[in-house]
Amino acid sequence: MRQRLFLFLLFCPLWVFAAKDSTAVFQGYSGGMMVHAGYLFGDNPAAVLPSGESLSSQGLTAGIGGSLRINLKRHLRVGCEGFVSTMNSQLTNQRNYLQSGSYVRTGWGGVLADACWRGERFWPFIGGSVGGGAMHTLAVAEGREEDWLPEESAVLHKQSFMYVNPYAGIDFCLTPRVHVCLRVDWMLAFAKRSIVHPTGPRLYVGFMFCH
Repeated sequence: MRQRLFLFLLFCPLWVFAAKDSTAVFQGYSGGMMVHAGYLFGDNPAAVLPSGESLSSQGLTAGIGGSLRINLKRHLRVGCEGFVSTMNSQLTNQRNYLQSGSYVRTGWGGVLADACWRGERFWPFIGGSVGGGAMHTLAVAEGREEDWLPEESAVLHKQSFMYVNPYAGIDFCLTPRVHVCLRVDWMLAFAKRSIVHPTGPRLYVGFMFCH
C-alpha cells in the first residue's frame, strides 16, 4: 500500500502538467546512452567471511545503459530505460578481505515518466521510474582468479527486486537534435525475501538524440 501511495504522489504531478497544455499531444522523441557512477549500500548478515565479518555490498559502482522517451504535450515525457552497474572488490569497503574477481553486478530496467521544462538551451526535468532487476554477488574470500583451481571459500548469490527510482537532471542542447544529459537519482529497491537492497545515489552523463 505504501509503495502504491508513493507512486501516485510521484507521477500525479507529471500528468497535471500535461493536462494543462493545449498543444499537440505528440511532440517528438529522444533517446541515447549514458554512463554512470555512484555508491551502493547494503549488508548481508547471512553471509560471513572467514574473518568473521558479514559480507558487505558497500562501495563505488559504475556502468552503462540507456533510455528512450516520447514527448507528450509540452511538459510530459514517458518512456523506458535499462542499465547495468558493477562494483568490483577493490572498490568496496572490504577490499582487504575479498579477492580480486569478486563483484556485485546489478541490472535493472523499467518505465519512466518525467516533467520537462524545454527552454532554448537548457531542459531541466524531474521524474521517476519503476521496474525490476536482479543483483548478482560473487564474493571470493580465498583464492586467485589467475589459476584454474576450485575456490573453497566463496559466496555466489542472485537476488531479484522491484524498484522505485526518483531522479532529476538537465539537458544541455548542443543542437536541436543532440543534447548532453546530466542526471542524478537514488534507487529505492524492495523485495519480499530480500537480503541486500541495491540502494544508493548515482550520477549519469550521456548523449540524447532528439527528433
